[in-house]
Amino acid sequence: MSENSDVVDYIKEVRLILADSIDTLLNLQYDLCYDKDDEIVPINNAVELVDMSYDLSHSEKLKKAETEFLRRDC
Repeated sequence: MSENSDVVDYIKEVRLILADSIDTLLNLQYDLCYDKDDEIVPINNAVELVDMSYDLSHSEKLKKAETEFLRRDC
């Protein structure tokens, strides 16, 4: 039974970590949005979490490229 309880504890810990990650990504998404009228949609599964992390990464890369372009243009 000890092995089963270890697995259950591990799964609970992973779920807590994912929940914290979702909260963090939602906060980042809110901070990164230019238009505050956008509705924030709750994340319901890990696939959406991964998709959101890719979207945030892409958005940050675009912002950085834009900043560097403007700096070079001046």
